[in-house]
Amino acid sequence: MYITATGCCSIWRHVPALLLLSVVVTLGIDSAAARAAEQGRSAPHAADPLILDDVPEPLRPAHPRTPEQRDRIDAIALFAAGRALEGKDRYAEALQNYQRALRLDPQAGAVARAILPMAVVLKREAVATRYMLQMKSEDLQSVGLPLIEYIADRLDKQGEWTSAARLYEAVAAGRAGTEETKADVRIRMAMGRLYYISEQYAKAADNFNVVLRALEDPEQFGLDEQWKKRLLGTDGATYNLFGECLLLADRFDPATSAFRNAHGVSKDDGVLQFNLARVYARRKQPKRALKALEACFEHHLADEGLAPYALLGEVLEQLGKKDELLPRLEKLHDDDADNVSLAYYLAGRYREADRPDDAEKLYRGLAQEEPSLTGYRALIDIYRSTNRDEALLEILGEAVDDVGVLETLGEEIEAVVADDALVGKLFDRARKIQQEDPDKLTHGMALAMALLAIEKKQHETAAEFFELAMKAEPDSKAETLLLWGIGLLLDDRAAEAAKLFQRAIDEKVMPESNAAFCYYYYLSGALAMDDRTDEALVAAEKSVKLHRDRARYHARKAWVLYRAKRYDEAIEAYTELVKRFDPNHASPENREVLRETRLVLSALCVEKEDYAKAQQWLEEVLDEFPGDVGASNDLGYLWADGNKNLHRAIKMVRLAVDAEPENVAYRDSLGWTYYRLGRFDEAVAELQKAVELLDKEDGPSGNAVIFDHLGDAYLKANKPAKAKEAWRRAIELFNEEEEPEKAKKVEEKMKKHE
Repeated sequence: MYITATGCCSIWRHVPALLLLSVVVTLGIDSAAARAAEQGRSAPHAADPLILDDVPEPLRPAHPRTPEQRDRIDAIALFAAGRALEGKDRYAEALQNYQRALRLDPQAGAVARAILPMAVVLKREAVATRYMLQMKSEDLQSVGLPLIEYIADRLDKQGEWTSAARLYEAVAAGRAGTEETKADVRIRMAMGRLYYISEQYAKAADNFNVVLRALEDPEQFGLDEQWKKRLLGTDGATYNLFGECLLLADRFDPATSAFRNAHGVSKDDGVLQFNLARVYARRKQPKRALKALEACFEHHLADEGLAPYALLGEVLEQLGKKDELLPRLEKLHDDDADNVSLAYYLAGRYREADRPDDAEKLYRGLAQEEPSLTGYRALIDIYRSTNRDEALLEILGEAVDDVGVLETLGEEIEAVVADDALVGKLFDRARKIQQEDPDKLTHGMALAMALLAIEKKQHETAAEFFELAMKAEPDSKAETLLLWGIGLLLDDRAAEAAKLFQRAIDEKVMPESNAAFCYYYYLSGALAMDDRTDEALVAAEKSVKLHRDRARYHARKAWVLYRAKRYDEAIEAYTELVKRFDPNHASPENREVLRETRLVLSALCVEKEDYAKAQQWLEEVLDEFPGDVGASNDLGYLWADGNKNLHRAIKMVRLAVDAEPENVAYRDSLGWTYYRLGRFDEAVAELQKAVELLDKEDGPSGNAVIFDHLGDAYLKANKPAKAKEAWRRAIELFNEEEEPEKAKKVEEKMKKHE
């Protein structure tokens, strides 16, 4: 099948002549047999065999192929098969063949280039993106600008700015030495912006210099006026961006020129003076910087945030006039009282100057007009440090009403949680308010106390305040019950969580079609964790009926079965999930669920000792997610454990260890692969590292296997006493993990080597 693919002849120049000849001869025989069958007669008989005195010995190559050479031959075969499938419009199968060929021969640029258009044709842009990022720069140059720009734009939107810039770099390198055009300006503009976002200012400046050169000599690049206007915009922002990058790259004169060009477009004198002040300050010219800042403040800047006032502090410090900062800020605030950024900056300086009353006054006003995390955190710290529990309760209520959770309040809320006496006072204060005037205990206050109680594992108190929060604001019941239930689940109180989720369903707190509040989904999880498997399956089925197009909900049933160790049913459910959703690549969430599903299926197949199927599931993960180090590790380990493909296994587990050197499982895989390769000292070293890492963890499952491996490695490294010590530990752990059969096997091994 592989050899006869149309258009693959050039590939086979790389195949050894003997192999090609043998395949052609085989194909010839098969063809003769096929023709005979079609004609209804027997295949032609060979001549009578020669009778020789000596039995001929099989041909043995003078230089046996290395594993790497065999991989390359297999890669060529897969590539040829892919071409044949592509010719038959079987694109998905063709793509899979290309992906596996590239895994066998990562240096095959032609294979990588074949993957990209096929993935795009199949509308698998995420797959194309992953493979493009793995390509070498010289191979990227032959891909083509439109496709690279398309993928780079996807990466840009996902916040992968450095990766996006690297793709453009390859295109720019490929265009070096050619006539400069609009395309170069577009590429350099994109690269400059991406490098600016990723704080690589020198590289950003280098690329923007090309754009500036094009603006100065538009005819050379073929730019017309409309194109220039589209590039520059109408507010000077583009020139300001150029100036920003040039300034941060310490290219002061070009930065100044860019800022002045921006002013020519925007006519904003205040912004120009601020930018000039920045240039002077960076040039260590504080007097000129201060003069420019004073000019800029006359224009009451409102859109530059805290930066002008922070720069004022730096400049005054350079001049030895740090004491002037607060008086100057106060005067500016008196003249520009509506400037929120100035008010926040001044409040922060009041705190630094140990003037908490002045800081509080400003922050309190800001909390009413322009609330922010900065203000909430500052007020929490002020009220905690001054023991003002009533004020602290009030601001916690406002903050939780605004942001919904406590975690975003950072170190300030951690300090509150750590203070048992203060938390007790807050609970008492909230109860007192509720008793004296229930209307004064707001939803936010009650919810803040409930969340604090959850943090302190005081669940009766949490229940008290969650109920009060819902009473204060009935419309919040859906969110409150969900927060409460998840808090209980995180604290291993599954039965109580299940009751809450059932309550939400019974009280119809949210339309069942709302995926974010699919209480059947959460109920199923809670019931499963409470070992009520059949009830959990019923709830899981109901969640599926409500959200048939979401793989996450379909996976719940399979997970419940997996957790209940009903492995055959779990395999069936997970396999059905793959069949249902695999053809659709439109939803990133669904693709991620399928990735997780295949990993679980692999683990289940290992449990059933179906190692070939386990490896197949991992191969499918790596087809779509070639950088998945977990799948790489698992596949490498399975190969090593089966004592096959060891040259591939060592590459895959090394890849995983390089990505996550502190991962115990990956270290174990590497050590075991070294063991299989007969490199026993290296095996011992890696397995010892795995054991050392275990000491830093609470103890993931599978520890016994690591000690078993270490014992085997010690034995081969001629350290029998240490081998027995490791095996004894393995036996203990296997028994703790309720794996008596595995413990027995290790005991038998110990007796054998006594």
